[in-house]
Order: sequence, then structure tokens, then C-alpha cells
Amino acid sequence: MTSNFKFLKLSIFTFCSLFLISFTANNKSYQTECVSIETDGYVTIKIWDTKKGSKYKSEQAQKDAIHAILYSGISGGNGCPTQTPLLNTLHEQENFSHIENNFFSKNGKWKDFTKSSKVETTLPQSISEKNWKVYQVSVSKNELRKYLEERKIIKSLNEGF
Repeated sequence: MTSNFKFLKLSIFTFCSLFLISFTANNKSYQTECVSIETDGYVTIKIWDTKKGSKYKSEQAQKDAIHAILYSGISGGNGCPTQTPLLNTLHEQENFSHIENNFFSKNGKWKDFTKSSKVETTLPQSISEKNWKVYQVSVSKNELRKYLEERKIIKSLNEGF
């Protein structure tokens, strides 16, 4: 009876943890649009925040661009193929959650994976208002993947072959 109770408590805890992880991973208000996929492993996207509008800051746009590549991926368009998220499973998301606060901190590693962030002058078609800040951000997806693999957060692409 005691082991069943412990299992039930563990199951409830696990379910709640995964629920909270998935909730926090999806409560962002940014939108993305692919600009290009470079041969050097960089993904360049336009990114804007639907709630912050003209108050959206460059540093937050860079963090959000990395967040999109980690959790949601980037939909295809403008000649770009769809980019699946680097954290494909709940297990990978849970692994990353252990380092996420430090990773995205003021002096965190996230800065190592962005090359540029500039305000875009051409707005995406889905935005009709001119008072939005839309950034073009380049993220090194290959280096970010390598970083996650080295920390055993995700498996290497060639693992299992």
C-alpha cells in the first residue's frame, strides 16, 4: 500500500511539473517570421511582441528568438523551410528547465548565440499598425544545438547510428 501511495504522489508531482513546464514555455506573446537560413548555421527571423508593440526591446527580442528556436520552432515561408524546435520532447524541455534561468540571465549564455538584432523597416504583412518594433535577429542554431548536446539536454543528431 505504501509503494502505491508513493507512486501516486510521484505521478501527480510529475504531471504537475510537466504541466507547469509546458505552460511556462508557451505563454510568450511574440510572433516570428523567417527571413533566411544561412549556410553557416544561422537562422534569421523577424520577431515582434503583440503585447509590447513599440515598447519591445532589442535584448528581449534576441531572447525571444532563441526561445522560439528552442520551444516552438519557426514556421516556413519566404523560401525558408520549417525549422522544428530544438527541444522536441517534454524530457528535453525538463532538462533545459534546470539551466533556463541562468541561460537567459542578464549575463547568460544566450548572448553567445545571437549575431545581430536590428529594428526592421519593413513590417510583416500581419501587422497593420506602424508603431510596432519589429526586429531582425540572427541566431546560430547549429551552435545552440551543440551547446545543448554537450550538456546532455538533447541527444546528438548522429547518436544511435
